[in-house]
Amino acid sequence: MGYVALGDSYASGEGLLPSLAYPLLLKETGAARFSALTGAARSGAVTGDVLATQVSSLRESTQTVTLTVGGNDAGFATVLAACLHSPDPRIQAVLDQGAPWRESIKAGARQRIAFLGGPAASPQDRTVPLVRVLSDVARRAPDAEILVTGYPRLLGSRPTPQGHRASEVLPLFVAEADAEWMGIQSEALDAALAAGVERAQATGVRARFVDVTAAFEGHALSDRQAPWVNGVVLASLGSLVPSSSSFHLTAEGQAAYASAIAAAVGEACPPQTFLRS
Repeated sequence: MGYVALGDSYASGEGLLPSLAYPLLLKETGAARFSALTGAARSGAVTGDVLATQVSSLRESTQTVTLTVGGNDAGFATVLAACLHSPDPRIQAVLDQGAPWRESIKAGARQRIAFLGGPAASPQDRTVPLVRVLSDVARRAPDAEILVTGYPRLLGSRPTPQGHRASEVLPLFVAEADAEWMGIQSEALDAALAAGVERAQATGVRARFVDVTAAFEGHALSDRQAPWVNGVVLASLGSLVPSSSSFHLTAEGQAAYASAIAAAVGEACPPQTFLRS
């Protein structure tokens, strides 16, 4: 039985040891369906990249496919940058590109999310509707079950008076109004991915949507418990350059993904099963 992991940096384990990425954690469960892993996910990937470079890893014998993609299509990294503010005027001067820029970023994100979940169409800026990706996966691996994951909510429910803290090392915050808007867009992204799965199912594709929201309950930034998603992380001390692990999953976050996927296929593996001692 073959298992192929497709998608973006949430599936490739950006900022962590490769062995901590959820596809490797699933392989280590010993479950037969995850035992023969081919990892094709790459950091920065959008749906068009999955079609252009990753689906070639699929075989007719592939039995399981996981796919985590859509966050880069929605431009969430840029959206986050547009929502950050700082009480430090030096940092704010770097962040501030003006209200028109922020509103343009937000409008673009809404449009890209809607396109992602819509009917098959020509690519737009390397993004293609999810249904096209799933159809091609099913064509190449006709016996595979395709598990499409959503994304966790980045911001939690316990902001400071200045907003939601977005970094442990810098005074960076997301205002409550922007945090509410981001939450709505996160829900919209998951809804678009679920809609793409439903469109594919209607054509006979064996796909299902795996919602990871509950797995991260209480573990977002500025939440009740330790976050399982990084805030802004610096590349080095004394630098204002963010590292690639910024806004990516911690080891616990990868374990939560593995647990949610395992549960979706009937493998009861709580997150702590996947954590290194």
